Amino acid sequence: MRAPAPLLALPGSAVVSWRPGVKIQQTGHSFWRGFLSRGTNMDFLVVGAGFGEQHLTWISECPGARVRLIGYRRDGDRARRLAARFPGATATADPLSAITAGAVDALVVASPPDTHERYLAAGLAAGLRVVSDKPLAHDLPTAARLAEAAAGHPGRAAVSFQWRANRALRVLRELCARGELGELVHLDLDFRHDFLAGPRTAWPWRHRWETAGAGALGDQGVHLFDLLAWLAPGSWAVTAGTASVVWPRRSHGPDQVACETDDVAEVLLGRDDGAARARVFVSRVSTGERALRVRVQGADGSAEVSANPDDGSATLRRHPAGSSTDFGPDPMNPYPGLLSGDDPVTVADFTAGHAAQALVEQALRAGCDKPISH
Repeated sequence: MRAPAPLLALPGSAVVSWRPGVKIQQTGHSFWRGFLSRGTNMDFLVVGAGFGEQHLTWISECPGARVRLIGYRRDGDRARRLAARFPGATATADPLSAITAGAVDALVVASPPDTHERYLAAGLAAGLRVVSDKPLAHDLPTAARLAEAAAGHPGRAAVSFQWRANRALRVLRELCARGELGELVHLDLDFRHDFLAGPRTAWPWRHRWETAGAGALGDQGVHLFDLLAWLAPGSWAVTAGTASVVWPRRSHGPDQVACETDDVAEVLLGRDDGAARARVFVSRVSTGERALRVRVQGADGSAEVSANPDDGSATLRRHPAGSSTDFGPDPMNPYPGLLSGDDPVTVADFTAGHAAQALVEQALRAGCDKPISH
C-alpha cells in the first residue's frame, strides 16, 4: 500500500488532498498566452523518447515550432532514431544543461511522472515555456509545488490534456454550457485500453507507487478527471473508489516485476452543489478494447460521445432527439491552441493538472491505493 500524501493547499484554493467533506476547487491562474508572436519561431526541447514521440509529431505539425533537442535518460538509440526523423533535431543525454544554457525557448516533459519536477522547475526558473505530459506529477505534493511555481510565471505552463481538443467532446461541452441538456444530473466517463493486457510490460515504472504514483488512474484517470471538471465545472469530490491489479507479477525481458498499481479502477464523485454525481471507470487491461466514452445525463435529455483513442474519431449521440453525428479522425493536437493563444478552451494550465492530481489522490485515499490482486 502506498503512503498517503499530506494535505496541501494552493494560494486561493481549497485544501486539495482528500478527507470526508473536503472539495476540490481550481484557482484562477491564466491559461497560456500565445507562444508565438507572428513571424517568429519557437525552438523546443522534448524530454522523453517514449510518449515524447507523440509530442514531437504534434510540434512538427505547427508552423514556426521546431524541435531542436530530444532528451533521454536511458534509451539513447531510440532518441537518436527519433532525432533523425525531425530535421534539425539532435539527441542529448543531459537535458538539464540544455535548459539552463538557454538553448531552447520551450520545454516539453514526457518522461516518467517522478522525473517531471526536476525538468519543469528548471524550465520555469530559466524563463522557458513548459508543457507537462499528464499526469503533472507522481504525487500531490509535487503537483502542488509545480502549480505554485507556475503561478509565478503566468501564461507559461500547460498540461497536455489532449482530449479537450477532440471535436466531438468540444461539441458535447457546448451542449452542456448552453444548457441544452437541462440541469446536469450525472456524468459517466469510461476509458478502456489494452496496452497492458497481458503478463508482460515494457514499462516497469508504471507498476510502482514510487515512480508512477498510480496505475490506470494515472495513465487514463487523470484525463477523465480533467474532462469531468471541463464539462461540468464546479468543486468535485470523490465519495468512493475501488481498484484491482489483474497481473500481480509481469515480465520485463528476463526480469520479473512486482506490480503494485491499479490496472482497473472505478471512482464515484459528487459535486458540491449536491445536484450532480459522476462515475469514472478506467482499465488498461481490456483485451481487444480501446474506447473512451462520456455520457452526460441532464434533466431534459442526454448526450454521449464514443471515441477511438487510436485516431480520435468519435460519434456523438443525443437523446431524446435520436440524432447521431460522426466525427472523422482527429489528431487532438493541443499545440496550435498553445502556440497561438487563440483557443483557451483546449488549454489546461498547471492548476488544472493539480486539480486532476488531487482527484487521483482522493480516489487512492478512498480505497484505490489498496487494489485487489487477482
